[in-house]
Amino acid sequence: MMSIGELLRWILSTPVQFISGQRFYNGSYKVLRHGSANMDVLIALGTNVAYFYSFYSVLRASTSHDFKSMDFFETRSMLISFILLGKYLEELAKRKTSEAIAKAYELGTRNSHVKESMITGEARPVAKKKGDAVIGGTSNENGVLHVQATRARSKSAMSQIVRLMESAQVITLSLSTWLTWYMAGKLSWYPKSWIPSSLDSFELALQFGISIIVIYRQKVVLIKANTFFLLLL
Repeated sequence: MMSIGELLRWILSTPVQFISGQRFYNGSYKVLRHGSANMDVLIALGTNVAYFYSFYSVLRASTSHDFKSMDFFETRSMLISFILLGKYLEELAKRKTSEAIAKAYELGTRNSHVKESMITGEARPVAKKKGDAVIGGTSNENGVLHVQATRARSKSAMSQIVRLMESAQVITLSLSTWLTWYMAGKLSWYPKSWIPSSLDSFELALQFGISIIVIYRQKVVLIKANTFFLLLL
C-alpha cells in the first residue's frame, strides 16, 4: 500500500530532519546535559515524534495489503524551515540592535546595592561595583548605577525562565491531550466512526498530541517574524 509519493516525501524530508535540524539537536543536548530544557528541546521532541510516526506509518504500509498510511513528512519539513526562517529574521533584528549598542559609550559606575531576591532568593541586597554584572528585572536599592545592555531581551534570565515554563506547559498539555483521547477511545466515549480506517485509537490520539506542539511552535515563529518587520518599520 505504500505509494511513490510517500517514499519520495520520506527520502526528501530526512535531510531536513537530521541536517537542517542539527542545530536543534545540538541545543537540546547542551541544555539536557545540565538538567534543563528550552525551545530546542520542544522542537526536537515535536519534529522527531512526527518524523518517526510517519516513518512507522509508511513502513507499515509497505508491508501491508490494506493499511493506508498517513504521514506528516511535508508538515514537519515545513515547520523546521519556518523555524529556521524565524531564527534568521531574529538574527537580523539582533544585528540591528547591536549596532545601536556598539555606539553607546561606556559609563563609570558608583558603588550601589541591588536586590536580586526575585532571581537568586538572596534576601540581602548585593553590593555592585564597576564591571559587575546585573540581572534584568532586579531593583536598585540605593546609590546610582550606570548599566550597559550586553544581551538581547530574549536572552535575559527572566525570558529564559518564562520560556522554560512555557515549554513545560506545552509538553504537559500535549501529553494530557494524547492521554485523554487515548483513554476516550479505549472506553468508547466517542463513536468508532471518528477513527479513520487506516488508524487505531492510539494513533489518532498521537496525532492530536503532536498537533499541540506544532501549533504552539508556529505561533512563536509568527510572533518573531512580526516583531522583525515592526523593527524594520
